[in-house]
Order: sequence, then structure tokens, then C-alpha cells
Amino acid sequence: MPNIDEVDRRILVELQADARRPNKSLAESAGVSPSTMLHRVRSLESRKIIKGYHADVDLASIGRPVEALVFIRLQPKSPEVVRELVTSVWSLEETTEVTLLTGPYDILVHLCVADVASLSRVVMTSIASAPNVVDEQTSIVFEHRRKQVVVPLEDD
Repeated sequence: MPNIDEVDRRILVELQADARRPNKSLAESAGVSPSTMLHRVRSLESRKIIKGYHADVDLASIGRPVEALVFIRLQPKSPEVVRELVTSVWSLEETTEVTLLTGPYDILVHLCVADVASLSRVVMTSIASAPNVVDEQTSIVFEHRRKQVVVPLEDD
């Protein structure tokens, strides 16, 4: 686990809550000087603890109100087959996330689409009929919550 002290924890919490805050305000909240804050944030970025900054977009407001999770089973499940399918589904504009899994399914794809007809088209033409896909299970998401602030675990 990366070396994260209490100041780094406070910085991570504050940045996750509002990454657009000015450095001076962020420093005050974390109890450090602005120059220390700048150094700490750059250190967190260089250590890849902070991987980037992004806007949290409401999917419905951009024409994607229907979300679905597609669980995919492959046969054979070789590194090349997995890589090819991940590349294929990742290239779909409807795909927002791809996760490799253990268990009965190999890949989980999160799709965000305009309507159920669009979902059906993407699943049937781009996923279920793809080479080496032997099974897929699609679940429509009723509600999706994601914590915007994740606190680093304390060292034991």
C-alpha cells in the first residue's frame, strides 16, 4: 500500500469532494500551507494515487437514461480472446466501463444508452454475437450510486 499519511488522507478527501477548489482553500481545509499543498498534490499525482480529474456528468441529461450491466462468458478464455473482446466492447460508444471478473462470468460491461431498443441492438449485434462469447446476461440498472469520496484505509 502506498505511503499515505493523515495530511494525504485529508487532501484526498477534500479533492474528491471538490477537485476544482483553489489551492489556498484546499490548503486551509487540510491544515497546511499553500506551497505544502501544491507539493503534496503533485506527489500524490506522481505516485499515481491521484489518476486524474473529471466532470461528473448526468447520463440522462446527455441522452443516456438507460444503464445496463452485461455479464459475458467466453470460451476459450485465453488472454488473446479476452483482450480482443475487451478491445471490441471498449470501442463501443455505449460502453462506460469494462471489468474483468472471476467466477461464472469473465467480463462485465456497463452500457449507457438512449432506450431499451438501443440496448437490445448493442447487446445482440455487438456483444452476444461476438466471437468466443458463449453466454451473456444483461441486467437493466434501476439505480446506480457511486461514492464520490473514498477514504484511504488506515495501515494496520
